[in-house]
Amino acid sequence: MRVEDARSLRLSSGDDRARAGRIVAATACTLLAAFALQLVAYRHGGHGALSDLPRVLLHRGIRPGSLPYVDRPIEYPVGAGALLYLAVLLAPSPFGVLAVTAMASAVICVAVAIHLGRRCGPRAWRWALAPPLILYAFQNWDVFAIGAMVGGLLAYERGHDRLAGSLIGVGAAVKLFPAVVLPPLIARRWARGDRRGAARVAAAAALSFAALNLPVLVASPHGWAWPFTFQSRRPATWGTAWLYLYQALGLPLRGASSAHLANVVSLLALGGGVAWLTVRTVRQQLDPAASAAAAVAIFILSNKVYSPTYDIWLVVFFALLPLSRGLWISFCGVDLAIFVTVYGYFRGFESRASLTAVLPLLVLVRTVVLFKFVADVTRHSKVRARAAPRAPLTSRSHGGLIGW
Repeated sequence: MRVEDARSLRLSSGDDRARAGRIVAATACTLLAAFALQLVAYRHGGHGALSDLPRVLLHRGIRPGSLPYVDRPIEYPVGAGALLYLAVLLAPSPFGVLAVTAMASAVICVAVAIHLGRRCGPRAWRWALAPPLILYAFQNWDVFAIGAMVGGLLAYERGHDRLAGSLIGVGAAVKLFPAVVLPPLIARRWARGDRRGAARVAAAAALSFAALNLPVLVASPHGWAWPFTFQSRRPATWGTAWLYLYQALGLPLRGASSAHLANVVSLLALGGGVAWLTVRTVRQQLDPAASAAAAVAIFILSNKVYSPTYDIWLVVFFALLPLSRGLWISFCGVDLAIFVTVYGYFRGFESRASLTAVLPLLVLVRTVVLFKFVADVTRHSKVRARAAPRAPLTSRSHGGLIGW
């Protein structure tokens, strides 16, 4: 290696480390702002809070001696309930649960930022400064599922199939959405002739998911099934495009018939969307991050239930993939607008008339942005060479990485 080339490589590595450090620092500042927002909204001993965590704890009566699913019903998957109970054991109060869970979520967010800073170059700023990170990092248990999914994608690209499947299975046990990334990833292995690899991913995901769920299922079948029963009874909610479509078609919006309709339509849409994506992943040889991004967006679009929190599921893919800056700005802009509209109404800053006038338009814009997101990421194989910045000379490969 020539002296000039070696010097260039050292300078490039130094610049990369400095940028990664700035991104981590910015992520930490974003998380501090996120917790400050939680503190501002925290009132009445947790009965008034921005985060769902104090509300679930108080509403469901979870205490050190009252196990979720066994002694108390809870509407979240088993992994989320386990995280809630662990937080209760460490700090048995609404604010204590919020603080402990926020600390753990912050560690995961910083770990993701470290990887993105090293791997994705300047695009990692899209994670560090994303408005959804401020608004929803401590809202729920979503960050735990995101961290497991990102770790699973990294392991998958490095050929660690059992670890990849295990991490994605754990993520799905916390929030179901990571499960939808499995079909295209498994099919991709299979199509490349690695049938053992495909089987390892599928088996590891099933085993890790079962390992977390089976103890609860055995201890309390009714308690384990209650989240699914709870969700199945819900009709299409206010933030989904489905609600306004059903309304326009004169279909029922409330009651058992409405819930049944929403269940059937959402399942068909999800199944069809994932099947289409799986075929496209195989034919176009999509990057793993691209197929995972599209799968999560299809899950959101298909879902009969909407929460603004779901937007944080997609933030990491704006760093992992070379998506346009305009799309990222549009995504963050509509996310912020929906937050202000919805939580402004809940806090009494906006009238119901304003909510009903503005929200349908925002939902429409958000739906268009999500469809654009799916279209762009499923063309990712055509821009694969731009997926990550490269050092000026060949060096050791890092491998790729790149709630419901």
